[in-house]
Amino acid sequence: MAIFFKLVFFCLLVLTQSLVLVSKYTEDQNTDRKSLISFKNALKTTKVLSSWNTTSHHCSWVGVSCQLGRVVSLILSAQGLEGPLYPSLFDLSSLTVLDLSYNLLFGEVPHQISNLKRLKHLSLGDNLLSGELPSELGLLTQLQTLQLGPNSFAGKIPPELGRLSQLNTLDLSSNGFTGSVPNQLGKLIGLQLLDLGNNLLSGSPVTLFKLESLTSLDISNNSFSGPIPPEIGNLKNLSDLYIGVNLFSGPLPPQIGDLSRLVNFFAPSCAITGPLPEEISNLNSLSKLDLSYNPLKCSIPKSVGKMESLSILYLVYSELNGSIPAELGNCKNLKTLMLSFNSLSGVLPEELSMLPMLTFSADKNQLSGPLPAWLGKWNQVESLLLSNNRFTGKIPAEVGNCTALRVISLSSNMLSGEIPRELCNAVELMEIDLDGNFLAGDIEDVFLKCTNLSQLVLMNNQINGSIPEYLAELPLMVLDLDSNNFSGTIPLSLWNSLNLMEFSVANNFLEGSLPAEIGNAVQLERLVLSNNQLGGTIPKEIGNLTALSVLNLNSNLLEGNIPVELGHSVALTTLDLGNNQLCGSIPEKLADLVQLHCLVLSHNKLSGSIPSKPSLYFREASIPDSSFFQHLGVFDLSHNMLSGSIPEEMGNLMFVVDLLLNNNKLAGEIPGSLSRLTNLTTLDLSGNLLTGSIPPELVDSSKLQGLYLGNNQLTGTIPGRLGGLCSLVKLNLTGNQLHGPVPRSLGDLKELTHLDLSYNELDGGLPSSVSQMLNLVGLYVQQNRLSGPLDELLSSSMAWKIETMDLKNSLEGPVPRSGICLNLSKISLAGNKDLCGRILGLDCRIKSFNKSYFLNAWGLAGIAVGCMIVALSTAFALRKWIMRDSGQGDPEEIEERKLNSFIDRNLYFLSSSRSKEPLNFKEVEGGNLVGWVSQKIKKGQTADVLDPTVSADSKPMMLQVLQIAAVCLSDNPANRPTMLKVLKFLKGIRDE
Repeated sequence: MAIFFKLVFFCLLVLTQSLVLVSKYTEDQNTDRKSLISFKNALKTTKVLSSWNTTSHHCSWVGVSCQLGRVVSLILSAQGLEGPLYPSLFDLSSLTVLDLSYNLLFGEVPHQISNLKRLKHLSLGDNLLSGELPSELGLLTQLQTLQLGPNSFAGKIPPELGRLSQLNTLDLSSNGFTGSVPNQLGKLIGLQLLDLGNNLLSGSPVTLFKLESLTSLDISNNSFSGPIPPEIGNLKNLSDLYIGVNLFSGPLPPQIGDLSRLVNFFAPSCAITGPLPEEISNLNSLSKLDLSYNPLKCSIPKSVGKMESLSILYLVYSELNGSIPAELGNCKNLKTLMLSFNSLSGVLPEELSMLPMLTFSADKNQLSGPLPAWLGKWNQVESLLLSNNRFTGKIPAEVGNCTALRVISLSSNMLSGEIPRELCNAVELMEIDLDGNFLAGDIEDVFLKCTNLSQLVLMNNQINGSIPEYLAELPLMVLDLDSNNFSGTIPLSLWNSLNLMEFSVANNFLEGSLPAEIGNAVQLERLVLSNNQLGGTIPKEIGNLTALSVLNLNSNLLEGNIPVELGHSVALTTLDLGNNQLCGSIPEKLADLVQLHCLVLSHNKLSGSIPSKPSLYFREASIPDSSFFQHLGVFDLSHNMLSGSIPEEMGNLMFVVDLLLNNNKLAGEIPGSLSRLTNLTTLDLSGNLLTGSIPPELVDSSKLQGLYLGNNQLTGTIPGRLGGLCSLVKLNLTGNQLHGPVPRSLGDLKELTHLDLSYNELDGGLPSSVSQMLNLVGLYVQQNRLSGPLDELLSSSMAWKIETMDLKNSLEGPVPRSGICLNLSKISLAGNKDLCGRILGLDCRIKSFNKSYFLNAWGLAGIAVGCMIVALSTAFALRKWIMRDSGQGDPEEIEERKLNSFIDRNLYFLSSSRSKEPLNFKEVEGGNLVGWVSQKIKKGQTADVLDPTVSADSKPMMLQVLQIAAVCLSDNPANRPTMLKVLKFLKGIRDE
């Protein structure tokens, strides 16, 4: 009986425990179910989780896997989930796999993640998660895979990750982690894949080189610095190494050669210097090597030829020198060789001919010699890029044997001769770029067999003949024939192409007219026909080209009106019709071209007013297709016959950079609205009939570099606020009716190189602040009513940059013996009858002296003063020398008088009948008077500089005197002789 009761008690105990277990089991299942529902409810998008409902068991839900009713795996990768990581998710205590990668999850990782003690694989990459990583991740000690990149995590990498001893994959790439790599990561001895790329990590990565089990290491795109540690040689199991785009210094350590299993080594742009270690040749398994964008500054080591597994070698922008080693021919598997943008020289070694080359790029080097015929042996090559070198001779016909060739670029070399017809035996050719050579002949049938050709660039050569009809039959998308000697007409069939997107044939000798068929080329995005001899009118059908972004017809013989239909070309960003014979008014529809940011209609015969309707052009901040955009912000209507006023509406063209309305018949006042053009760098309104005052608001255009308001009818004073245009380089207000003083504030224009205030009614003195304009090259204030002294104005600070200065006014007082006045050939003081000073040879104390003889109306401030100084010195020296004999009839004294007489007569001759304005910038024939005389003497054209009335026997003497005068007026004071040397020269002339 006792046994029976014991048995019953045992059964009841087992039953009770079972009921407890069942209850706990059921409770855990319900917890898992509630956790999943809570996670779903927190998401913004739940369509993909429609199966997560109350009518079905949670183990049958999408992405959910269970064991014994408990959720052990949740995989919802790339399901478009959007929302936070709701904390209830981490109540799934039996979870071993959690993959929510490639979604739109955001927010921080909750600290409750520590509940997932059984988790082995955690993948949250390719989301929008942020914040710092919780240190609780270090409690997931069963974790084998941790993939958290890319996201937007920040802060430092938690050192607690070093506790994850089971980890074999750690991916923290493409986040915003900062600081150094924690030393604790060096304890993850089982780690095989480590990706820390694309972060903001710094310091040295040396602790990572303890992880000897690593097969793949990526620390690229960070800020690691210092030399690459020799401990890198510990990673003997490494097959993939990515360390590019960092701040390392010094060369690669020799220990790099110990990575015998390395297959891929990418180290571009990480400041590695040369020379490359010879041990790099020990990488027998290496297939891909990229050391581009490093300042190697060495030659390619010959030992590279020992790397027989090498298939891809990138050494672009590596400052390499020397020649291409022939030993590269030993790399029998080399298929891609990129050597562009270096300083390699010499010829292409023939040893490369046996390589199974697919891509060979050596453009932007200094390679020379003829293009070798053996290039034709590369029957697998697809890209051959040799532009910007020094290759000479002809293009070898054997290149046509490269039957797989798709792209060939030989531009910017010195190739000559005709383009070989055999080139298109390479029938796969899609792109041919031969521009910038000396190629000649015609192309009548050269490209006939290139039936796959989509891009043909032949610009800047000497090709002649007509544009062949067959080009229209090729699938060309880009046809660039600029700057050759093509003649005849454009084939009519070319306009029927449905593929052509770019057609440029500028700077040739094409003639004929533009046909109505031009409207059929509806794919055209860029059409450049400038600098030809095209005539007739612009056909209205051009408005059919709705994809057209650039239209340039500049410098032709086009006439008639601008077609209104151009307003239908809604994609236009550049419209250049300048330098033709177009007439009529400017169509208002052009103002509706929303993307237009360059409008050039200059040098035509356009009339009427500037469109004043509310405009849409020059307003967009960005251009949809800027690849074809030229001359951003140019609005040029200059040199026409436009009339009326400048519309206020122009102040709304916010992205105008150069506003050129000069040389028209515009009247009225300058609108103050132009001050709203905050991007304006050039404003040219010169040569019109504008009236009123200069708007002081123009100072708001803070980027203005050129302001040209000359030759109008402007009145009032010069606004002092103009001194606030700190970027101004040129200011031209000539030929107006401005009065009042020159503002002192102009001296604040430190960048100004040219200042022209001439031909106005300005009065007062020139402010001394002008001498602070240290970059001034030209100063023109002539024909005003300026007065006062020059002392403070012409400071030494202006001495060496100034080219010309015209001060023809009513200035007075002494001319200083410093600064620009050290070189009177650069300054005109003509018309200032009250100037004096020793440098002019005029004693300021002698008021009755007739100074105007020396300051003639042609600004003879150069050769006249020099010659007079020489003449006076000569007279003084000769008189003193002659005085040792007191004879009045001495022949030497008579000779001296003749010399002085000849000098005086020739001075008058040069200043009147052969005047040469000395104020212009240096041009041909010497530029100013001194240069002109010097050039004439050098060329033996003495008849132009000597008075014909001077006797023949005295002309040699006069030429020598003029030569001495020119030396005395040398631009460099150091080259000017002393008066003692001048005296010796003159004595020598007399003695002869």
